[in-house]
Amino acid sequence: MRKLLPLLGITALLTGCVSTQLTSYAPKDGQVIAYDQGVGAVTATTPAAAVTMYPTFRFQSPADIPTFTLMVTNNSDHEIDFNPEVMTAAIDNHQCHIYTLQERVSEIHKAAVQKQVALAILGGVAAAGAGYAASHQTTTYSSAGFYGNRGFYSTGVIQTYNPAAGIFAGATIGAATGVGIHQIAMAAGNEAQAAQGIFQRTTIHPGQTVVGQVLFKTDSAKFTALNLDVPIDGALPELTFLRQDTL
Repeated sequence: MRKLLPLLGITALLTGCVSTQLTSYAPKDGQVIAYDQGVGAVTATTPAAAVTMYPTFRFQSPADIPTFTLMVTNNSDHEIDFNPEVMTAAIDNHQCHIYTLQERVSEIHKAAVQKQVALAILGGVAAAGAGYAASHQTTTYSSAGFYGNRGFYSTGVIQTYNPAAGIFAGATIGAATGVGIHQIAMAAGNEAQAAQGIFQRTTIHPGQTVVGQVLFKTDSAKFTALNLDVPIDGALPELTFLRQDTL
């Protein structure tokens, strides 16, 4: 059991704490709302365009980045240069930042490197500890006999040394650490690929609809409302969602 403790520590670092709480987002009343399989979408129209927004995920963890899908349709007779970087967002009436693609990818890779370094350090300490524990074991001995006409019995504990066992235990932990580092890299790569869907500047031709993701950068996991203002062709549609936490 003692040999398993370093492995359990590495597993805990990779998996983190498990929470049963879920977060969803519902459109605030007073907007044009449509429901598709329970997910509410808010639509605002201007003389030139229609803007629709809905939660990308039906449920998220409270610690996840609030992620929404934004659809912009050009209903005018001219091209619209849509730049999502001029959009403004607010959480509980306080301005918040919206991720750009570069910011999000940079954040993903930075977090992955930090996890890999922490895991490598933990793995090195665990491997050393496991190797020492495996190679330095104790053995209980006992003996009985006669000395002349008198019988005797003795017992005790001695320390034994098995270098092969230590090498094997250390290698096992080292292999687990290597696998964990690889898994972190793969997870970061998947997140970076998913981030490619973040809305980027685009030209919207007449009759065309463009779709992208909007990620809100929150300073706290506790808030009530999310608001997005979308400047487009001289108009300013406003879209609002309320947070709902469930167990």
